[in-house]
Amino acid sequence: MKWLSAGLVFVNLSTVCGLLLGMAGKGLNERSAIFALVSGAAFAVAAYLGTSDRAVQQGNVNSPVVKQKPSNSERRRLESVAQESTSSPVRRFRHLWLWVMTACFAMFAVRSFCWLLYVDGNELKIQSPNNLGDLALHITLIRNFANGVTLWPDNPIYVFSKLRYPAGIDLFNALLCLVHVNLVRGLVWTGLLASLATFYAFFRWAGTFGVAGFLFNGGMAGFQFFKTLKFLDYQGDKTIAWKSIALSMFVTQRGLLYAIPAGLLLLWHWREKFFRTDAGIRSDDSRSNAAQLRRNGPLPYWVELSLYASMPLFHVHTFLALTIVLFFLFVSECLQPLKLIISLLRTEGIDRIPPLIWDPATWRKVVGDTRMHPLTVVAGALLPASFFIWLTTDHFRAGSMLKLHFGWVMSDPEFGRSNVFQFWFENFGIFVPLALYLIAVCGWRASPSSCRRSQYSSLDWSFGLRPGTGIISS
Repeated sequence: MKWLSAGLVFVNLSTVCGLLLGMAGKGLNERSAIFALVSGAAFAVAAYLGTSDRAVQQGNVNSPVVKQKPSNSERRRLESVAQESTSSPVRRFRHLWLWVMTACFAMFAVRSFCWLLYVDGNELKIQSPNNLGDLALHITLIRNFANGVTLWPDNPIYVFSKLRYPAGIDLFNALLCLVHVNLVRGLVWTGLLASLATFYAFFRWAGTFGVAGFLFNGGMAGFQFFKTLKFLDYQGDKTIAWKSIALSMFVTQRGLLYAIPAGLLLLWHWREKFFRTDAGIRSDDSRSNAAQLRRNGPLPYWVELSLYASMPLFHVHTFLALTIVLFFLFVSECLQPLKLIISLLRTEGIDRIPPLIWDPATWRKVVGDTRMHPLTVVAGALLPASFFIWLTTDHFRAGSMLKLHFGWVMSDPEFGRSNVFQFWFENFGIFVPLALYLIAVCGWRASPSSCRRSQYSSLDWSFGLRPGTGIISS
């Protein structure tokens, strides 16, 4: 994740520096673009050096200082791992699906972005019909930024209004244009590198299944492939409400090229910080190093803050989703003392409560040092995030981005169906029963009785990890 962190910080802080320089200099020029990109590169090097990836360093973290005789449970685990490589073909070729997903994602990325905008004779053509209106808008914004317009600019399409759009990724491409990178090549390479970052972020977050979920999301429409044997956007039919996320959003809404990998990087960071256990580490020194890593998190605080606080400049809805995650993390951390007190009341009685409350060292050891972290992130991001929202909403004069309207798709003459079950089945397949089953399984594994029977933490399987190893399973 070190390279992913560095790349996202480069895009992020190059764009922010370019924005600030453009506001101070009343427009961008070649000199300010070079300074912004060099500044972003310097921050990227610092992010690379400061990011810790325990999955890569696990050989050092898990190596004991003193050679110890393995316990019976450890010996059984090693024997099972040895048998895994020589047992069934399914286990032996468990990485086959990873390579299949890699090939599918590569075909999607090359097909979608290498022909994003191309010349055919005397005509400019666009590969995706979904991108016909969106790409024209993005090219207009890029050209507008690169022409040195005063930042934040007026809307180039609608008069008497500031630009009400989180155009951070277009501002980044404008910086590339100012340093003489061809517009089409800049769009193509931005899309390809963003696809690579998205693939790796999904793999590290949810394994091969996460990559497949991003590519093949949808209901029953895609199964027409087995009848026609043609690679078409079957979900693009005008009667299907749920379109392909990859084709209808990732390719067209360019802010997601940055927002999806950046959001997944933050989710991975928070999972490592709040939920990672040290069960597989035996030596005291390695365990203390792992505890220190968990306390600080894989990402430096300034990287985490910059990715989160600048998200409204690229994609506001991702910023809202990450804020909701931070809220629930804060609630979860605040519930830890309550769970501790209830557990002590059940096991030790009320006599153990006062010593625990009046002993700060014991309290910090049990509760942990991460409870206030979500608040510090939100507090640190309050001013910059508010500034970016103020900037992209015409000084808070833009209309609401969210509106609850239950059943509006069902009432649409094209998207609607005769009943809600038919609508959900055609658009989402068996997602709803599988989601309910997953919630039930996670709830059962998180129950106290299940935790006592299980050797490993239930969080490992819930987050796509091999139990006790800290390695994402594929």
